Amino acid sequence: MKLLKEKEYIRSKLKKKRDNINKELRTQKSQKITDFLCKIDEFKYSTNIFCYISYLSEVETHSLINYVLAENLDLFVPKIINGTEMIAIKLSDLSNLEPDNIGILTPKSGEILSDTVDIAVTPGLGFTKKGGRMGYGRGYYDRWFSKNKVKIKIGVAFEKQIITHLPLEKTDINMDIVITEKEIINP
Repeated sequence: MKLLKEKEYIRSKLKKKRDNINKELRTQKSQKITDFLCKIDEFKYSTNIFCYISYLSEVETHSLINYVLAENLDLFVPKIINGTEMIAIKLSDLSNLEPDNIGILTPKSGEILSDTVDIAVTPGLGFTKKGGRMGYGRGYYDRWFSKNKVKIKIGVAFEKQIITHLPLEKTDINMDIVITEKEIINP
């Protein structure tokens, strides 16, 4: 119980920090993160990418998604099924997106990922420099990573979301790389 309370406290604190970044600055910082991401070798040599579709104050991914589509790479995005499971659906056109029941853009239809993904661009509320990730508490990404083959897991976050310690559990899956607007962290 103590661990759950600590996690909720840290989530709340990190969410407030992220929410306090104004829209214009968030867009600028997100673009720097995208620029860093597109320059790393792991991205340059990828043929398929899994990427979340940004929501509210998350690192914005729309310019990255547009870039991936323009480069004719295979793009997969998350879709939540029955409120419990996340799957990856191929996206080839932004017009195939619609808001889900809480407003997150999600594919209307599409082919389900059945192969290894080169890169998974992953959101989170907090990250450590050792690759630790704290999500929103529902476990979608940790469960998805445990069932799917991903060569490189990349967490993207604003510098304010990097902290020295997170109360992590055995089921929490670390990132291979964490990218902020200021640095590329290779744990």
